[in-house]
Amino acid sequence: MGKKKKKEKQLFLRLNLLFLLTFVLFSALIFRLGLIQIVQGEEFVQQAERNTQRTIEGTAPRGYFLDRHYREIVTNEHMYTLTFTRQRELESRKVEIAQKLSALIDMDAKEILAKMEEGIFLTPHRIKTNLTPEEMARVAEHLDQLPGVEIMVDSERNYVYDGVLDTLLGSVGSITAENRDYYLSRGYRLNEQVGRSGLELQYEEQLRGVPSESIITVDRTQRIIDHPIEIPGRRGNDLVLTIDVEFQQAIEEIIAKEIETNPDIPKDKPAEQPLFVALNPKTGEILGMSNNVFTYKVGSYVPGSTVKMATVLAGLHEGIVTPHTVINDRPITIGRQTFRSWKTLGSVDAVRALQLSSNIYMINIGLKMAGSYSSDAVSRAQDQLREYYAQFGLGVPTGIDLPGESAGQIFDSADYHLPGRLAHLTFGQLDQYTPLQLAQYAATIANGGYRMQPYLVKEIRRGTAEDDGIGEVIWRKEPRVLNRIEMSEEHLRTVQRGMEAVTAPGGTAYGMFGDFPVKVAAKTGTAQTERPYNHTLLVGYAPADDPEIAFATLVPYSQRAQTQTQSPAQRITKEILSVYFGLEKNGEEDNGEETE
Repeated sequence: MGKKKKKEKQLFLRLNLLFLLTFVLFSALIFRLGLIQIVQGEEFVQQAERNTQRTIEGTAPRGYFLDRHYREIVTNEHMYTLTFTRQRELESRKVEIAQKLSALIDMDAKEILAKMEEGIFLTPHRIKTNLTPEEMARVAEHLDQLPGVEIMVDSERNYVYDGVLDTLLGSVGSITAENRDYYLSRGYRLNEQVGRSGLELQYEEQLRGVPSESIITVDRTQRIIDHPIEIPGRRGNDLVLTIDVEFQQAIEEIIAKEIETNPDIPKDKPAEQPLFVALNPKTGEILGMSNNVFTYKVGSYVPGSTVKMATVLAGLHEGIVTPHTVINDRPITIGRQTFRSWKTLGSVDAVRALQLSSNIYMINIGLKMAGSYSSDAVSRAQDQLREYYAQFGLGVPTGIDLPGESAGQIFDSADYHLPGRLAHLTFGQLDQYTPLQLAQYAATIANGGYRMQPYLVKEIRRGTAEDDGIGEVIWRKEPRVLNRIEMSEEHLRTVQRGMEAVTAPGGTAYGMFGDFPVKVAAKTGTAQTERPYNHTLLVGYAPADDPEIAFATLVPYSQRAQTQTQSPAQRITKEILSVYFGLEKNGEEDNGEETE
């Protein structure tokens, strides 16, 4: 009995000790939790908030433009830029900071303040670019009094050849309100510079560099509390163009000389200045272009007689004429309108119609295609002709790697479904095309009927450090055939012989190219306008037997009459081809042949 009581007493003691120990442990735990939540809670919260990290992106140098021989055309020029980074604690001091800055740089305090307001928090915003050495020195001396203000190394585009091709290369600028959503959705920062036009815009994703980064730690009020971690950026990819920059320089100089010396060409109206395109007919590579957006976009022009090869090929393919069909070129009347060639030419076949530029031969094809003068028949014939023209790239986009390309202008409303309008269409006095479309058209004839996509960028190479040379190829353009025209090789050869005859004795361009050492196949054109002056044109390719360059030249409002012997378009073309083939400058004496 005594032993049993003793065991019960010991068990009771052990249970009490266990309960006591448990109570002490729970009390310690509760005390610790209370200490953390009540005494130290605020400190821990602040510490967590204080450890928030932000990433600030710096500048991203853009990729270079190189010519086909890897000569630099556009690079980046380093400069110093004044920036301001908005921070919560500085909002009340912006006016004060702007006033201090206005005394140090050539900029009004109100303008500085407006720039500050444009920025977003914790993102450096450009206040003034390209600081002078004096401005930089003054600001640097007072940086300790200018919180949020920094001087950063920035870059701007440097045109190595003084603006050669700059209109087509395009421009860069800040992200605007109109396109901010587009760029933000693609991971851009609002302070980045982006392509605004030309190739800069077309190849924005490739040219864009990888921006440098600064990783900073801020507290809950966005105060920076630690030194930033710097991650360097990388230059964007480089674009290798199809153009030889020295040949391009020569093109621009020849055009500039014509503008300077020809009193009929305005010096302040790009739409009325000479336009030129040269491309490789076998690949579509652009070899050179006039440095003018009207070459491929914005406007278009009536092509005049340069369209006649397409009309002849349509007639041959439809069986309306054969290579040997002879038509008497003399004035004809359609309704109340009389049509004629630039002079009465007499009997002409397909080759001679091109050599002498017969309007009547072309009208005959159009009217026989219609079959009658009814509106429906005329409309069908116009549509049929345009389908043939489109196979050469006339009236449709060429596919060039430039933004905003014009497809030309087609006049196809009911008001134009008239026999006289059909006649105008057949010899290039109705629809309008760009010089680029005309060059692709000539190249298609030169290339055996294969229409190639024109392009300006042949390679994309990885951007490198300045002293590391040319980067590795990451993309190379492969020539692309857009289509092959329906016409037979025999019919195409007939038209090619007609173009060769244009520069032979009796042809409309013999006066200019009769003594040229390289055989040129061409077609002259005169497009009547609403003014007393006509457009002059020349399209073609050379050498005629193995073409390596196809071209189109258009000089708006540059001819008073159709009988002048040396049009500005022919003169410009001859000078450019002389440079291309490495020839001495040839004399341009008139041999007495009349030209269209």
